[in-house]
Amino acid sequence: MEGKVHPVSPPLISGGNNDMSTIPRRTFVQTAIMASGAIIAGGFPLDAFATGHGQVVHRKPRLDLAMDSPVWACWIGHSTVLIKLGSTWVLTDPVFSDVVGLNLLGLRIGPRRLTPPALSLEEIPRPDVVLISHAHMDHLDLPSLEMLTARWPNQIDVITPSNTADLLQEFAWKSVGELDWYGRSCNAGIDIRAIEVVHNGWRLPGEPCRAAGNMRRGRSYNGYVIEWNGARVVFGGDTAFCRRFAEIAGEVDLAIMPIGSYDGYEHLHCTPEQALEMAAMMRARSLMPIHHMTFKQSPEPINEPLQRLRQRACEYDMVLAARLPGSTYSMLG
Repeated sequence: MEGKVHPVSPPLISGGNNDMSTIPRRTFVQTAIMASGAIIAGGFPLDAFATGHGQVVHRKPRLDLAMDSPVWACWIGHSTVLIKLGSTWVLTDPVFSDVVGLNLLGLRIGPRRLTPPALSLEEIPRPDVVLISHAHMDHLDLPSLEMLTARWPNQIDVITPSNTADLLQEFAWKSVGELDWYGRSCNAGIDIRAIEVVHNGWRLPGEPCRAAGNMRRGRSYNGYVIEWNGARVVFGGDTAFCRRFAEIAGEVDLAIMPIGSYDGYEHLHCTPEQALEMAAMMRARSLMPIHHMTFKQSPEPINEPLQRLRQRACEYDMVLAARLPGSTYSMLG
C-alpha cells in the first residue's frame, strides 16, 4: 500500500459500529482499559529498579551534551524518546501522565506510572515534530498532548497513522498529518517514512481497525524510519515480531524497539529476544530498548525484559544504548 502524508481538516468520525450502548458495562470498561495497551495492576515498589545501593535507577540527562552530537536520543520513559537530528528535535509517543487509560467522569482508570519521566514537559526543548505510533492510550496520551500544544501553540508538527488524526484536532498544532504505511514526509529538514508493524490501532471497542481487516477506515499503527544527513533512526512503536524490518534498506544507526509487556500478549508485543532479532534484521549498530520499566502492563516481572535482553545481547553485533530512563545515545560526529 503506497501512502503519503496529507493534512487532515475537520475531524471526521470513522464509520463502523461505534455504538457503545450495545456493550455490557463491565465488558466495555475492561475492554476499553485494554485498548490503552494496558491492564489494571496493583502498585509495584520503585525499589524494583533499585541498584545494589538501594537507590532508584533514574538518571537526569544533560541536554547541553546533545549539542555536541549530530544524532542524540534520550529515553524519557515508556515509548517517549527525545531525539535530536542536526538541529531538529523529535518527540515520540509523548506520555508524561502519572496514569494512562480510560477517562470516566474525570477519573482515569489504568496503570499508574512506576518511574517518573526522566525529563518533564517543562524541561524538554520545543519539539519540531511529534510522532505518534498508534492510538492506544499509553502512546497517544491526550493530557500530555494538550500540555505540549498549550506550551508551544501552533509551533509543532504532528505525524500520526491513518485514521487517527480525529483524536488530535482539538489541539493547537502547527500541522497535523496522517502518514500511511510506506508514505514519506519531510518535516523540519528530516525525512520520515512510516513502516508497517504487527499490532492494532483501535482506541475504544467497536472502532474500525486495520488489524481486523478494515484497511480503508480502520485506525492504523506505524513504526517510523527517520533520516537526516545519511543518519538513520528507526522508532518501532509497538509491535509483535515483524519481518518487515528486514525491508529497511541500508544500515540503521539506532533502533528504538519495545521489549516489554509480552507475557500473554506476544501477538501484540515482541519479546526482548525478538527485539534483538528485528534490530539485527535492519543491521542496527545500536539498540535502545523502550516500553518497559515504566508501567506494569503484563504478568512478567517488571525488571525481566531488560535482564533477558542483556543475557542475549552478547550474541549480536550491536551496542545496547540507553537501557535505563534518562540514559542517552550519542553518535560521534
